[in-house]
Amino acid sequence: MSARVYWQGQQFIAEWTLRGVNGDPVTGATVAGEVTRPDGTTAAMTVTADGSTYRAVYQVAAPGTHTYSLTATGTAEDAVQGRFVVARDLVGLPPITVDPATPIGMVRLRISDLDETAPLFEDAQLAALITAEGSSVKRGAAAALEIIAGSEVLISKVISMQDLTTNGAAVAAELRALAKTLREQAADEEQDDGTAPGQNLLPLYAFPPAVSWGDSYL
Repeated sequence: MSARVYWQGQQFIAEWTLRGVNGDPVTGATVAGEVTRPDGTTAAMTVTADGSTYRAVYQVAAPGTHTYSLTATGTAEDAVQGRFVVARDLVGLPPITVDPATPIGMVRLRISDLDETAPLFEDAQLAALITAEGSSVKRGAAAALEIIAGSEVLISKVISMQDLTTNGAAVAAELRALAKTLREQAADEEQDDGTAPGQNLLPLYAFPPAVSWGDSYL
């Protein structure tokens, strides 16, 4: 079985030839199929049989990474799993900004969100994060990474996009560490130019009280 990228509205089809322990084709088994969507919900697949080949069909809807499982019972006991990716329907959607000369494009570059068919964030979402973070590109990128780290759906998508085999908790920890580094860099840069987020004021210092000099000090 092989998986490919599907568009919203297409049918995902998984064909499975069921064989026994001796390698002979098995007919008459009861095969059930289930798809797990990117948001964690599940849906049943429609399964038909043609001899020992079982065909499971699912009408794809939501974009993102899906997983599926086929389970056989009865004349054979077996199971198989896989995954496939659904790209968002581009018709009617504005293109995302990937130009690194723009704040949004630079944020996308820093968070590796450059897939124009299945981006993690829309332009409007990144623009809102940049604004909320004092118009700082690095802080905006840090906020985006923190959101990804806190979302199981986005973590799964990142793992799929980067073809990683590690677990979600490890990826989330790496993303939070990168976000922390970006925030520290932004703070250093703001300190160097004498500004802070939302401020253009010089820092205030507390001076010691004035000393009264008497004749004994003369």
